[in-house]
Amino acid sequence: MSKTQPRPKVVIDSAIRVTPRLSALPIELVPIAGGDVSAASLENADALLTRTVTRVDATLLESAHLRFVGTASSGVDHIDTHYLKYRNIHFADAKGCNAAAVGDYVLAAIASCHRLPALLAGEIVGLVGYGHVGHALAARLVALGARVMVYDPFVHNVTAGVEHVCLEDALGCPIVSLHASLHGDYPHPSQNLIDSTRVGCIRDDALFINAGRGGLVTTGALLDLASRGVTLVIDTWPGEPKISAELVSKVALATPHIAGYSTNAKINATDYLIDSLVSALGISESEVRADVTDEVPMVLDVSGLSRVDTPARVDTPARGDTLAQIDALTKLNALDKAISAVSCIVEDDAHFRRVWQSAPVSQTFESLREHYRLRHQISDLRVTLSEPRPDLVQILTAAGVGHVH
Repeated sequence: MSKTQPRPKVVIDSAIRVTPRLSALPIELVPIAGGDVSAASLENADALLTRTVTRVDATLLESAHLRFVGTASSGVDHIDTHYLKYRNIHFADAKGCNAAAVGDYVLAAIASCHRLPALLAGEIVGLVGYGHVGHALAARLVALGARVMVYDPFVHNVTAGVEHVCLEDALGCPIVSLHASLHGDYPHPSQNLIDSTRVGCIRDDALFINAGRGGLVTTGALLDLASRGVTLVIDTWPGEPKISAELVSKVALATPHIAGYSTNAKINATDYLIDSLVSALGISESEVRADVTDEVPMVLDVSGLSRVDTPARVDTPARGDTLAQIDALTKLNALDKAISAVSCIVEDDAHFRRVWQSAPVSQTFESLREHYRLRHQISDLRVTLSEPRPDLVQILTAAGVGHVH
């Protein structure tokens, strides 16, 4: 790009984080609310940086002359990629940008629903989807001692400790978590993957988590599960942002599609697009400011995790059993404290219900997402132990804690 040429105009969803790397580029950023992006707003634009709230298709782009479209999200079901290819518009997504944050959310859901003891004792977890999020989450669960079963028809090789199973077997696990991409492509469409014909595979005593895509499961199926006593944790909803008020009232934990909302994930979501943006716009390295420093998230300090309150009474006669119970409680307590140091899933649920009940409309859902206070990640934690405890180092490292000493 010549220095005499005007800077490329990049329309950006105003909810996308402008990171130091992005601000260092010789471009003109035009922020617009995602719901307000229109064909008129793309006039004379060279690129569009968007999120899942904006449908990018022929209707939006027919009169535009874009060279690049990037979505700061893992999911791409809001993008007509075939049309972009037809128009020779370069495209990039941010797959994997929020994998750690979503994994933290799932661990928080398991902890909040009192399933951590079972998880550490080898509970079976069924994951539907083994992409960036599913793969990373499976590794953490296996390291924590869980048995992991995965269903993903597009994956043929899984890592050690993970079993590749059919959908019915994955849905039949005591804990089920959805992380598949959303699409309608034959022969393995995932739209409404779990409907009234498949809910029978799910146990009445299961913990069912959807922090993937809302369209993977129907509202009717979720209401059926709720009526059977299945514990539901729902972050991504069928039909969102227009969601079922009845369903909200019946789930154990409800959040407004924020499982992947962490400070790190927001930074990643932008920065994962930059190399492709630079290439598509023909920006040379010499045109990028060199005085860019990476944002470093605040490091949290959680001290004294090895100090726990032992039970006042232990109903086991053998000394060995007593020590084993106390040791297990110690590890459980340490893990629970690490998760709760960054998670606010219970508070998020309470806030969501309070605001939603006062105005149960689509705009409320979108507003809750847009104004959500970003979380730190478990990987941000610096844990200080009051005494040498290799067992605690192992369990906290397995959970994803960044530094333990």
